[in-house]
Amino acid sequence: MKRVKIRLAVIIAGILLAVILTGIFAMDIWIRHDVKENIAIAQENYPGTAEEALISFLQDEENSFNDRTHIAIWTLGMLKSEKALPVLKGYYHDDPKGLSCKGHHNQMLCQYGLHKAIVQIEGRWMYSTTGLNR
Repeated sequence: MKRVKIRLAVIIAGILLAVILTGIFAMDIWIRHDVKENIAIAQENYPGTAEEALISFLQDEENSFNDRTHIAIWTLGMLKSEKALPVLKGYYHDDPKGLSCKGHHNQMLCQYGLHKAIVQIEGRWMYSTTGLNR
């Protein structure tokens, strides 16, 4: 009886581990796809490497605040772009919770998004897609 319970616990743990690893793998594929897509959008109009094109996209005020946040800022954070760090910090107003931009993303860059990107770049052990920065 005790062996049956142990086997059952091992099987359940194995299934749970497989589900978690599958979820992590799927998220990695999804994030990498979005990073590649955002790089392609930026490189359609701006020359240079991925991070150069994304920085130009961010600095071009013809692009909407929402696009600048979701395409450039998020992607630069995922690329851990050291080159973009001073640019991102220039737009950041020390609002880690994004209270100043809540409900105003069509009027200003998302401060929470900027905070997350800066933390992502400066952090050591966080997820990264730096290999896509070409």
